Amino acid sequence: MTTAAELARKARNLHAFIDQYVPAARLTGALPDVSKDYVKLQEEVMWGGVWQVPGLDVTLRSIATIAAQCCNGWGFGLQHQIRVGLSVGMSPQRVKGIFLQLIFYVGIPATVFALSQAQRTINEQKIWQDEDAEPLHADWLDSVEAKLERGRRIRGSNWGQDAETALDNRLSHELAPETAALVDAYNFGEVWARGDLTPTERTVCILVALMCRGHWKQLREHIGYALDLGMSRREICEVFSQAGWYRGWPCVEEALEQADLVFTERGMTSPRS
Repeated sequence: MTTAAELARKARNLHAFIDQYVPAARLTGALPDVSKDYVKLQEEVMWGGVWQVPGLDVTLRSIATIAAQCCNGWGFGLQHQIRVGLSVGMSPQRVKGIFLQLIFYVGIPATVFALSQAQRTINEQKIWQDEDAEPLHADWLDSVEAKLERGRRIRGSNWGQDAETALDNRLSHELAPETAALVDAYNFGEVWARGDLTPTERTVCILVALMCRGHWKQLREHIGYALDLGMSRREICEVFSQAGWYRGWPCVEEALEQADLVFTERGMTSPRS
């Protein structure tokens, strides 16, 4: 039996680590005086519970949360979760890489705002500023054609030929071919080629963005791609439940319905598989 006291203890232990750089005057600092019951719910369910459920490592949980907060667009939430990411060992360039990946899935306004919040947070600590001063080397190719070819190789190695065929058959390639080619070239041929995030971390960003924006058809496709990449059923479900605490639980239920369809199609019946 899991007790509320145990959840509260776990929350305190996690806070001792991730709150080392949290400003004393943060927006949520007044919450205990506003509603002790709200704080109790947040601490026991979120920090003592959801964040520590087995099945997904803390870095992927942090990435999922940052991606969800990018979709939400609330500054204080983004800043705090970026601090959490930096505190668990993510580099500033790695954090910024989340928003480079998300530009294709949540758009320019949300990712520009997120990058501004990231830089503001990074500038709070000299150690983060020093790390941020070390730019990530990116091998930018000279032509769209070269980017498209590299993107095909990257998709094939991560998702397999079926994914390549599905992407080529999308309606955008027929009705908006020039724009679709640019998106494919720069998304898969440049962003996916960067070393700031792993393929699994990129997939987590995409799954969260599609769930938060309610793009259920594409979410179902990307759940399949996540399985092809090697993510387990449990990991995928935990990505949704982690992000759902920040976006709302109904989004999780909808996402899990899509996941269950994919798992059933693939004969994955074990909840721990």
